[in-house]
Amino acid sequence: MTLTLATLRECYVFESTPQRGNLAALHVPFDQLTGNDRTETRLLGAVHRNEPSAVVGASGSGKSSVIAHVLNPVTEGVAPLLVPVAAMPAITVDTPAHLVDHLVATVSRHAHAAMDVDAELANRTRTVIRTRRGALGAGWGWIRGDLAREVRHQTQIERTASFADKTDVLIRILEAIAADELRPVLVFDDTDRWLGIERADLVQQFFGESLRWLLDLGAGVVVAVHHAYFSIAPQVDLLQYLDTQITIPKLTDPASISSIITRRIERFAAIHEPDLAHVIADDALVAIHDVYAKTSSLRRAIHVSHTAVHEALDTGDTRLTANHIIAADNAG
Repeated sequence: MTLTLATLRECYVFESTPQRGNLAALHVPFDQLTGNDRTETRLLGAVHRNEPSAVVGASGSGKSSVIAHVLNPVTEGVAPLLVPVAAMPAITVDTPAHLVDHLVATVSRHAHAAMDVDAELANRTRTVIRTRRGALGAGWGWIRGDLAREVRHQTQIERTASFADKTDVLIRILEAIAADELRPVLVFDDTDRWLGIERADLVQQFFGESLRWLLDLGAGVVVAVHHAYFSIAPQVDLLQYLDTQITIPKLTDPASISSIITRRIERFAAIHEPDLAHVIADDALVAIHDVYAKTSSLRRAIHVSHTAVHEALDTGDTRLTANHIIAADNAG
């Protein structure tokens, strides 16, 4: 395939909100971009040491991508349990009594889905490709076979069971995962979508009582944290139960933007080692980096680039320049 501006548009290279399954593949490690080991390497070490961890940064800065890169289904010896909270009512995480219901239901749902996949594969009614994109959510590929059946069995409890009984069930589930030579890690990577500063009480409840209860379960814990929360309480107080605290670094060089775009072209357009200069001028890379530097959001920089590509093509241009980026940024 020839690399053109049309290719960037048609292949959705500047997709600003990729599906979670693509996050790890698209991610260019900050350790690589910054030349140190303070982000992905540090998080992976904390996970293997079972240290509860926070990944701190603004919305769109790369928190979810870092977590997806480090905690993916092929990370050796690790079983990430992705706990969705963004689309859930606030009551889901405001107390341990509510959170235990959400955790058990989440694990049960994925165990059941894994059993369905196994059954369909056994009947040869599903292709391998479909299985990878099917009922199992991204990050849950580790749950399968006997482990899925054991987890599903453990989660079959009465709705009226007590909080203590439900907690015991959850602990047994985590023990079953550990018995399969996997380290269970509870992952909350979308908290900044609704644990907003307008809900200061909820933020403090989650990072206080609920988080303290989670740590008593014995599993690893990784939480994405929006730095705006520190206007509610100082970081040292709010994150007192999260021993390892990793702040997403700022990228200071437009070359980082080049590396990120190159990875996206390779992933979405299947063009190996693309010649960016053919379609993106150096001043455009600087302008994209300026958008990022202004907002601390890679997501915003990618979105602006997407708009700029469309506008450039609409005017008959074949190469993205700083003028296109600036115009797209000013358009909002």
